Amino acid sequence: MNNAAALRRQARKLANPNRWAKFLFSVFRLVFICGICFTILYPLLTKLSMSFMDETDLYDRTVKAIAKHFTPQNYLETARYIGYGELLANTIGLCTVVGLLQAVSCTLVGYGFARFRFRFRGALFLLVVLCMIMPTQVILTPLYLNFKSLGMLGSFAPFVSLAATAVAPRCGLYIFLARQYFRGIPKEVDEAASIDGAGAYKTFARVMLPGALPIMMTIFLFSFVWQWTENTYTPLFYSSFNTIAQALNNLDSTMAEMMQNTSAVVSMTSRVAYQSIIKATATLLAIFPLLILYVICQRFFTESVERSGIVG
Repeated sequence: MNNAAALRRQARKLANPNRWAKFLFSVFRLVFICGICFTILYPLLTKLSMSFMDETDLYDRTVKAIAKHFTPQNYLETARYIGYGELLANTIGLCTVVGLLQAVSCTLVGYGFARFRFRFRGALFLLVVLCMIMPTQVILTPLYLNFKSLGMLGSFAPFVSLAATAVAPRCGLYIFLARQYFRGIPKEVDEAASIDGAGAYKTFARVMLPGALPIMMTIFLFSFVWQWTENTYTPLFYSSFNTIAQALNNLDSTMAEMMQNTSAVVSMTSRVAYQSIIKATATLLAIFPLLILYVICQRFFTESVERSGIVG
């Protein structure tokens, strides 16, 4: 009897339409997520496979994803061809300076919007939000003319001044993130610090700032990655300073000029294959440092998103 009752309960569970609906939804969700991940990762995986191929592998129909003539020499040739060492040092230096300045300035501004009440606070924050959606082309020409009149072009002064004053592109987003983070901290913390005799600046420096390291790290990461891939402001403000983004942007014209100046007779097929391999390898060389940085700072990024109040 017990076995029969257990079988009937099991049969009712299997016949439950809600159970099957949840199962089908789980399957659909899994397939959908896998499809999205494949769509995002497929171009990267294709470039990764191509970077280890010989030129003949690109036109070999038997080669699909794994190179028949596997060679890591493409990375050495690409690094030597684009001057990767100098580009990497220049880009890391510029991105680090800009990222640190924006992390400090945007955190300070976001703290002011979150914890203080002053006239026109709503209007000023509305301007911050507008900066998040304003196309960069709108402010590009005024910025260039202002920096030119001040004699700041051809140096790091434009990048430092924009980052230190929290008015650089994307700073609206960083201020919003900092504001949301500080709004999640109870007001009792400020009141306790005030009772202990701490003023506004001391409260920020001694109480708020140590706990704000995760959101500052997130702002730094966002700023670092944006500056890493930026190829509009850098050539405009400091055209003689070479970065990885500029090298990738000018790679086609540079390779075409090199092919024209070479004395060797190279077929069009070999030329196209060589250019494709170099472009794929150069793209991966530009991505690898960002992946390493994300792996190192992933813990801070996840913690700041959980505590900023912008999800959930």
